[in-house]
Amino acid sequence: MRLLNHLALFVISALVLQGCATNPVTGKRQLAMSEKWEISTGKANHPKILQQYSVYDDPELQAYVNEIGQKLAAKSHRSNLDFTFTLLDSPQVNAFALPGGFIYVTRGIMAYMTKEAHLAGVIGHEIGHVTAAHGAQRAAQAQVGGVLTAAVAIGTGSGELAQASQMLGGALISGYGREQELQSDRLGAEYIAQNNYSPDDMVGVIGILKDQELFAQEKARREGRQVQSYHGLFSTHPKNDKRLQEAIAAADKYRDTTKPKPDDGRFLRLTNGMAYGESEKQGITRGNKFYHKSLDLFIEFPEGWRLQNTPAVLAALAPDGSKMIQMRMDSVAPPVDGVRYLGSKFPQFRDARNVQTNEDQAVAGVATVSDQRTGQQQNLRVAMVTRGNQAFVLSGVGKTQLPNQEFFEVAKSVRRLKSSERKLAEGRNIKLVRAKAGDTVASLAKRSNLSQYQEAQIRLINDLYPSGEPKAGQWVKIVE
Repeated sequence: MRLLNHLALFVISALVLQGCATNPVTGKRQLAMSEKWEISTGKANHPKILQQYSVYDDPELQAYVNEIGQKLAAKSHRSNLDFTFTLLDSPQVNAFALPGGFIYVTRGIMAYMTKEAHLAGVIGHEIGHVTAAHGAQRAAQAQVGGVLTAAVAIGTGSGELAQASQMLGGALISGYGREQELQSDRLGAEYIAQNNYSPDDMVGVIGILKDQELFAQEKARREGRQVQSYHGLFSTHPKNDKRLQEAIAAADKYRDTTKPKPDDGRFLRLTNGMAYGESEKQGITRGNKFYHKSLDLFIEFPEGWRLQNTPAVLAALAPDGSKMIQMRMDSVAPPVDGVRYLGSKFPQFRDARNVQTNEDQAVAGVATVSDQRTGQQQNLRVAMVTRGNQAFVLSGVGKTQLPNQEFFEVAKSVRRLKSSERKLAEGRNIKLVRAKAGDTVASLAKRSNLSQYQEAQIRLINDLYPSGEPKAGQWVKIVE
């Protein structure tokens, strides 16, 4: 697994003991944490996942994801677990699992699927990680000196930015190896086949997501950054890997071919209108600028800096990776003493000064924090812009020196949206249309609200990459 590809959060405050447990799938004894540990860990960290990644606000689509997941879990090796399936409001192409039966799928990965069997394949793979107790195995193996390493995944999509974010309080984890991923592929194929989906559709979604990964890698290469992609199904092997294909094909024996396949048309119908890319709720990045409609917020970073927008923080990284500035919002009770507030957030806050923004007053200074990885002290440039009960807290860090003039210019840029900018703060959605005779990917791309790579994106979300074309009468997705 690559950086940030598989998210799992294990925040453990007490000492835990290594032990042997019987693997629910193989029946063999292995070094792993107990099922009790799995369940308690999942329950303890599920709220943290929901805090870091908000739940997608579509009850019908949420219920659909849960319905598919529950039918697969019922056929799994650990149907006794109380499985929970959640659709997250994230544009990341991702799906992941916590121990104990907590499965998460992002709307970002669903955008590239074209039918229910694809969704079932991804969920089945994640269930495989749970049923084979892969998290429990990793936890037991990761203990050093009897203490489990705390880990929080931060979806940055950038190695340098991830490193800086880690320094400011996050920790990144690695994922499962080739053999465990292959085992989850095999188990996922078995579970979907028992629900009468064709294992061939699992191979199909592997191809779709692999195409997306290859496109994202090329796009990232052109833009001079690293790429975040989904760990599962193909990260440890290409889509034409013989072992992968054999493992999935072997599951066909579990399918009852006398019964009809599940209705795949329902998937497209329910994803019609689903958010695409960044959501309006979390704000929109356009180049080096950020627009947030409900917060009535605009902020501008230096030209050429790369922005990464997550529910917890908005971060920007300098082109050479040497400096980073990030912003988060706190709710406060006015009036607020900026110096005192920053002092409470950063105990070693000093050198306070006032900064005049376009509309509001800001307080800035320097703070010293400890790098959680190395224990070394690190200086940050910090500032706070207040507006009523909102406090926008900025922090800047550099590998060799603090960002200075750039930091103050960013703080000064914080303001309300202009009337002409409100359109720029609106999110985009997937729209289902029926292709007419003569429609092409190029013509569909022109009808879509996409600013770059238009044709490639339309091909990817319709399983037409790299050169397919729609057929007359076919339901296809555009972006509006």
